[in-house]
Parts: sequence; structure tokens; C-alpha cells
Amino acid sequence: MSERMDKLIITAAITGSVHIPTMSDYLPITPDQIVEDAVRAHEAGAAIAHIHVRNPENGLPVSDTDLFVEVHSKIKARCDIILLPTTGGGMNQTTAEKLIPIERLRPEMCSFDPAPFNFGIFQIAGRFKEYKYEWEKEYLDLCKNVTFRPTFSDDIIYAKKFLEIDTKPELEMYELGHISYVSWLIEEGLLKTPVHLQFVFGPMVGWMKPSVKHLVLIHDEAKEVLGKENFTWSVAAGGKYQIPITSTAMAMGACNVRIGLEDSVYAGRGKIAKASADQVNMIKNIAKEMSLEPATPDEARKILGLKGLDKVNF
Repeated sequence: MSERMDKLIITAAITGSVHIPTMSDYLPITPDQIVEDAVRAHEAGAAIAHIHVRNPENGLPVSDTDLFVEVHSKIKARCDIILLPTTGGGMNQTTAEKLIPIERLRPEMCSFDPAPFNFGIFQIAGRFKEYKYEWEKEYLDLCKNVTFRPTFSDDIIYAKKFLEIDTKPELEMYELGHISYVSWLIEEGLLKTPVHLQFVFGPMVGWMKPSVKHLVLIHDEAKEVLGKENFTWSVAAGGKYQIPITSTAMAMGACNVRIGLEDSVYAGRGKIAKASADQVNMIKNIAKEMSLEPATPDEARKILGLKGLDKVNF
């Protein structure tokens, strides 16, 4: 499943929980802004939209189930894009609390962080003297003292729930050793193969360095540990590395790449992106030069083996 295809699945990560409103006036905050950005990304060629929600009053990342339902329902009413909500949740939420939106939505896919990792975005705080909202600096500094720490028991809870509601997890891999978590969950019968891996690179402290070397290493590790027929794969990279690393992944045969305002607020050197669609168009143009065509949502569903939009709960 890791062989090169002639179709490329483009994921647009719409707003995330990394960037703060001070960084860009175009970062989607309200439900309607998130909806509009996702629909525009779909129109540009994205087959998947990765969804977080924020407090519409001040842009603080939240896990409000009602906001998730509103956003998903409004997007579904306008297009057939695959919606992939986060299970990251808030830093102090329990596993059960993080799963509430997923149980409610029963989406085709969702993100799944099965291994501990640091969320080292505190360095961003040094870039600004003033902030749009009071919470922003404190939120960035909090990351110095918080590690995302899913336990093996947490992983079992997550994986069993995904099987129960027939939601395919996108497994976020932040370093080489994270592949072993996937192998263990497969051995326990808690993940169906082929699994879908996303190799995540970023300038944040504690993540894999965005480089061709590290991309090749983790892809080779997945082939060796899991077997190349047992996974499909995607790549996401933050900041200035977004386009170079995803372009490298396309050349290597990735079936899926992720761009969007969650990962970078730019659309080229020094040029602020006004929408995730700006980045979709960038990666689509590069794909065209590689003889790759953007997959439609239905083509992506077939490639990834998803249950279909008619079986979600929104």
C-alpha cells in the first residue's frame, strides 16, 4: 500500500491548536469561518479536512462538542469532503472527555496520537510583544510544563472506541519509536490493516527535524516493522517546511499529504495565506508536475477504505 499511485489525497488542516490569532488575521476562529475555509479547500482540490474548533469569542482552542457538530454539519451540507476531527482535545482533558465529540459524530476518520510527545510551541511567545487576546502568551508558555502522555491503557480505550464506531484512525507519528505503538495495537487486534500513518514534522521542540533523511528513515522503519502492504501514509510538516517536505513525500509515493493553516500561516516566503485553499493550490501545482492528480473525496474513501459519508452521525 505504500507504492506510488497516480492520485494524491490532499488534506487541509483548517485551524488546529498550534497557531494563535495574533499570528494571522486569516486564521479561522468562528464556526462559520472554519466551515468556509474547509469548503474553499475542497473546491481547490482537498479531499479531507482536518477539524479543530475554537472559542468563537477569542480563538482559544477548545473541544466543545456542540461546536464540532455545528462545523461538521454545515460543511457536510455544502460538500462531500471527508471530515477528520481531532482527538487531541485540551491539555487537561481525560481520555473519556476527548472521545465525547468522536462518539457524537461517528466520523469516517479521526486523528489518533498513540504515543507520548511534546508540544513545544513555547518558542513562538518570543516573537511578539503584544497579543490580540490575553490567553495567548499563557497558552504558549504552558507547553513548557505539559507533555501529551497517552498511556498504553489510553491507547486501548481509543482503539476500541474507533473499532466500535467504525471510524478509521489517522495515526500521528512524531518519531521513529512511535511505529512500535502501531505494531503493538495491530498485534492486539485493535487496528485493522492497512492502517493509515501520518508522519509529522515541525520546527517545534521535541518533534522530528523536517528533513529528507528523517522522512526516509521513518518510512523505512514503517516498511520494516509493519510491512509495506499494511499501511498507507501521509506527511505533515510545519512552517516553512510544509511544502518542501510534503513535496518530497509525493515523490516518494505517499498517497496523502497535509497542508493548511493549522501547519503554516504562509503561502510562500513572507506571504500570509488568506485561506487553506492557497496552500492546496500550491501543492496541487507541484503534484501536477509529478503527473499526480488530486483525488476526489470518493476516490480517497476507496483508497483509505472508509465507511462512507452516509454512515456518519452529523
